[in-house]
Amino acid sequence: MRKLIRKSAGWIHASLMIAVIIPLFYSMGAESAGMLEQHLYAKCLVIVLPIATSDFAAEKCKNFLSYLLISIIIFATTGILSWCISASLNTNMMSWAYMIIILCETLFVIIDRFVERVSKYKEIKLSQGENPDWHPYRTILREPTFIFLSYFVVIYTIALNLNSPSVCNAALFSAIVYTLTTLLYQYVCETENYLSLNKRTCNLPSRRIYGIGGGMLAIFLMLFMLVLLPSLFTVNSRHYRDLRNWFGDMDTNFPNPEDENITEDPVEDPMAALIAEYGEPKPTPQWLVYLTYALQVIVFLLLALLLLKKIFTAFRDFREAIDENGDVVEELHDTKEAPLPMKKSAPVNRRLSERERIRKVYRKTIRRYRKERPAIYESPSEIEVRAGIANREDCMKLHDDYELARYGHEL
Repeated sequence: MRKLIRKSAGWIHASLMIAVIIPLFYSMGAESAGMLEQHLYAKCLVIVLPIATSDFAAEKCKNFLSYLLISIIIFATTGILSWCISASLNTNMMSWAYMIIILCETLFVIIDRFVERVSKYKEIKLSQGENPDWHPYRTILREPTFIFLSYFVVIYTIALNLNSPSVCNAALFSAIVYTLTTLLYQYVCETENYLSLNKRTCNLPSRRIYGIGGGMLAIFLMLFMLVLLPSLFTVNSRHYRDLRNWFGDMDTNFPNPEDENITEDPVEDPMAALIAEYGEPKPTPQWLVYLTYALQVIVFLLLALLLLKKIFTAFRDFREAIDENGDVVEELHDTKEAPLPMKKSAPVNRRLSERERIRKVYRKTIRRYRKERPAIYESPSEIEVRAGIANREDCMKLHDDYELARYGHEL
């Protein structure tokens, strides 16, 4: 499951970064904001199909010929799909531009996957440090990071100054989805990294570690939603400008849509007739606008409460009686209410056996004549020599009794 999350996050990361390119390029040449196709960004998200399939091909193919064959199939399928989608665009020029750019992006993805596969193969060959100057290939289509959010900020700023609301909305949507994807990806990767670094010292089960990280992720998502609300409520209040007007009037000739070739008489606008008969429509009452905002705030608060409830439930589950390994987890109590039982010490006045008495006398004798503690590798004879009592008659008798008490079977 964690591997699928990492792969899916990589696909979303690459798709969002590539899909916004076509609307941005078209907005640079569009004469007005209304000429940009309304659903163009959604149609550009078709790039996720070659991204995902080429990833599987680079991973599963065993040789270059099989990968080349699958890449040709992916390229041809993407071309057919883009040709079908481009038929619904406004102009022929826009249709051809859409097809060409989609195919170029597909070719770039296929080549990038191939270079990454070759780089991994070289990394295995050079794992023993034969070439210290070699560096692994870093692809931009694999790992989502928060640094790439600046990419969408730049696109949003450019579209805002090119009078393109569609591209602004696409950049804002991409930034939101990209942030959520990056948070999930970083949560999985950093948790796996923590478990790998603390594999020997971490006593908590992995399910509990993932639960703690999941709770923190939910808190970050709630904070992100709070920060996001002003941007969503002020979508229609943006102040657009067109920097191209600073350089003078730019005459851009666009081909007329095919529907304009119809020679029939124009049909009277029914809305104009209704306005002429009944007058201008009344503006929306202010109380209705406030009611709509109040309902949106209530729905958001309900969602936030449900999210908080899930967070508290997740943290409360950490105190369950059985962990993932089936071991019983004892509940910790406050020492003031339930003090821990004191460990009973062994009775002091217990009668010693003959072996214990001799060994106790031997230790006291050695401590009396030797200041330092004997090493664990010293024999009794070496201990007595270093203590200076090896040639004494009473010590020789004690030595024989100690040897019999330690190694003999007669006592």
